[in-house]
Amino acid sequence: MAVTASTAFLEAINRLHVYQRESNDRILDVAGRISDEQFTSVIVEGQPSIRDTLFHMFDVIDIHFAWFNYARDRIVPTIQESSPRDFPDIGSLRAFAVSVSSAAEKCVQSLVSDSDLVRSYERAFPDGTSNRRVLWEMLLHVINHGTQHRSAVALMLTKLGHSPGDMEIL
Repeated sequence: MAVTASTAFLEAINRLHVYQRESNDRILDVAGRISDEQFTSVIVEGQPSIRDTLFHMFDVIDIHFAWFNYARDRIVPTIQESSPRDFPDIGSLRAFAVSVSSAAEKCVQSLVSDSDLVRSYERAFPDGTSNRRVLWEMLLHVINHGTQHRSAVALMLTKLGHSPGDMEIL
């Protein structure tokens, strides 16, 4: 797609989404080099394990994209209630990540213009409250959230002698 003034923002969101997917794959590849014990142990005092951090990151992506899809299609999402303990090794967490990435990809690919990004969505919470957000704001939130947690995992992997290397977008 040729980038024009009317699609520049959408192109940026798409590029950031691709970056996030590629970075997540890279972190999972490097995490696959450590033992299951290292995967589930606390590496940095005061921080969750690599498994718990990655699970949280993928769980947030899963929840947000289920919300986006529901707000758009009004099809009630099926969100599997799970915890990090449901993923004892990198292979099981990678399967969850692939599923989450596929759902996110489907949503991002459904956006056809910048006007799709300025739609407002309402999200209801179990306690009865709700909030409204613009789609682009939430997409950037999910990407920024992933960057934070990939950075934490990169530090832990580096402490274990398995640096993922440069994780920048360019």
